[in-house]
Amino acid sequence: MSSDFPILGVAGQPVLHSMSPAIFRELFRASRVEAAYSRVAASTAAEVVAIMRSLGMRGLNLTAPFKEGALALADELSPEAQALGAVNCLVASDGRIQGANTDPAGVLGALRGIGARVPGRSCIVIGAGGAARAAAWALASAGGKVVVANRTRERAEELAIRFGCRAAGLEELPSLASSADIIVSTLSSDFLPDPESWLPRSGPYVLDADYKTGALARAAYARGLSVASGADWLACQALPAYELFMGQPPELGPAETARLLENARRAYEPGRKIALVGLMGAGKTEAGASLARLLGLSFVDLDLEIAREADASIPEIFERDGEPGFRERELRALDRITSSPGPAVLATGGGAPTAASSAAILKERCFCAWLLVSPATAADRTRGGGRPLLAGLDPLARLVSLEAERRAAYAACSDLIVSTEGRQPDSVAEVIRDEIARLS
Repeated sequence: MSSDFPILGVAGQPVLHSMSPAIFRELFRASRVEAAYSRVAASTAAEVVAIMRSLGMRGLNLTAPFKEGALALADELSPEAQALGAVNCLVASDGRIQGANTDPAGVLGALRGIGARVPGRSCIVIGAGGAARAAAWALASAGGKVVVANRTRERAEELAIRFGCRAAGLEELPSLASSADIIVSTLSSDFLPDPESWLPRSGPYVLDADYKTGALARAAYARGLSVASGADWLACQALPAYELFMGQPPELGPAETARLLENARRAYEPGRKIALVGLMGAGKTEAGASLARLLGLSFVDLDLEIAREADASIPEIFERDGEPGFRERELRALDRITSSPGPAVLATGGGAPTAASSAAILKERCFCAWLLVSPATAADRTRGGGRPLLAGLDPLARLVSLEAERRAAYAACSDLIVSTEGRQPDSVAEVIRDEIARLS
């Protein structure tokens, strides 16, 4: 992999639930592009931007709660981001970061996919949060006659005034829906009035942004209405984001991309091994042992397994067999450990993902968390540690070189990126544990 290997991702808190990696990896495949897309676990928008800059990432999609916070951190804003007061993607170019918002394109693309025409049509947007802002602005800008309906009418009025729409309370849905051409719900199904009480049996096109539960979508399907899901919205907003990141459109249409989501695997499946990857000094061993304790799983240190099987220390193996001999032993140990049944936490060596066969095993059999560390921090943490690849060299210079060489390999196999800067191993483990816990 070359040094200009594109690294993209999505940042949020939580973020492991995001389906964006499934979409973008399929776009890469269809467009015959070599690139990586991972999830970034961060605490603040500032940390998101810092990780983006440190890795030289081409772009990041953003989800809650970073869409508003990242606004002030971008060097420039697209017209959509300015109008909505939020960004859902950050685009790097020539050292500058642009904040953009492709959610309006997602709304219009999802509706276009089911044959809905917006100009002159009566449109209802349910909700008054960030997604509702994007939907209302998109529909109004496209010539729709928009009513914003929300439980708290004051919030609906604020949004309506901002975009030149009308406002209503949710109790008005039965009368509004009876004459609506397009209905877009941005509410979780738990907060949406029962569609059975207000959704017409014929007429409107429906877009339900709740792709997890989708109560409105289910009711609309049962009535034979034309329906777009939150997955359609997600896929359609990803297409312009891909073009911003990669400089050219993907070779895949929104309808095909949305259908792929039906078969997308969960980010973390119970029973899979959890492998920690990253540069030496990232704290993989300590964080891995802590994560195993938190999850009640066994912990395996790959280097210790290799040393045990060889009846020799890692430095001795390098001296006797060289790095190629060590990588062969590493591959055999990794294959054995990941082939065994049951979940476990595995701390890998810093170079494991750089070997093609080992990388394939990690991607196929493990959930991989990339523990991010700067070369300077890694040099401090590994001082006097007897690392074979640092022997006789300037540690910092060597680590700078190793990080640059291995960055693409780490990105290519990672499902989650966690910065270890300023975090103790226990804290790093808690971030990973919390992301996994939120999926259950």
